Amino acid sequence: MVVGGLASPIQGEAVMRTIRTVSAAPFRWLILYAHHPDMQFGAIALRRAGARVIAHPETQVLAAENGPDQLVADWDGVVGLQEMIGFEYANTPDRPVTGVDTLTMSGRKIVIIHPGAAHSAGDLMVWLPRDRVLFAGDILVEDGVTMVIDGSSAAMLQALDLIAGLNPRVIVPGHGRIPEDPMRLVDSTRHYLQDLRARMRAAIEGGVSMRKAMEDLPPADRDRPVSLNSRLRRNAARVYVEMQNAIMGIE
Repeated sequence: MVVGGLASPIQGEAVMRTIRTVSAAPFRWLILYAHHPDMQFGAIALRRAGARVIAHPETQVLAAENGPDQLVADWDGVVGLQEMIGFEYANTPDRPVTGVDTLTMSGRKIVIIHPGAAHSAGDLMVWLPRDRVLFAGDILVEDGVTMVIDGSSAAMLQALDLIAGLNPRVIVPGHGRIPEDPMRLVDSTRHYLQDLRARMRAAIEGGVSMRKAMEDLPPADRDRPVSLNSRLRRNAARVYVEMQNAIMGIE
């Protein structure tokens, strides 16, 4: 079982070569964390090697609002045309998961969890209960500033509570290093979101516009939509609208 679809066919092939240095077992399953390009554009390499795909069936993300062809064209500019040689979409699940699903492979229980639309509507996490290892996908990233642009801060906080309840010994985040203290990363992410929600709610209740509420944030990086500065601004805009809707009673 391979967890995470990577960002290009070339990356998918590189991961398979790495796996082959420690195992000759067939590729049976590929679990996709989400349907953003960096999490699924390498899936075709694993699919061609015989893996079947486990994913949430909801594939819509904001990045694809201009259609699948434009999404690929945009991603070519990120990773380069050479990385995308042989690309085809391969994120349609053979085994869809919309709640909790459990597999057993070689006597090891593997639990696949949809934590809600936190980072995106198609989020999945993978839990190995015997080892207490959690593959969190983009619910968690190394610096604690996970993106909620395709999900919601409310659902993200619920997902963090779910993770805390599992009490993992090891957390593998969607991006960045494995933290030495997994719960510290969970706590820092929670504190960031709670503080952002409180600041945006206070701004709305004080009659402050979104532009004014965000003016103390660093400018977004023009060509790096997921850099730290860009994530801070995009999250603030999303949470401002979220808090506005909550105050107005709009779901």
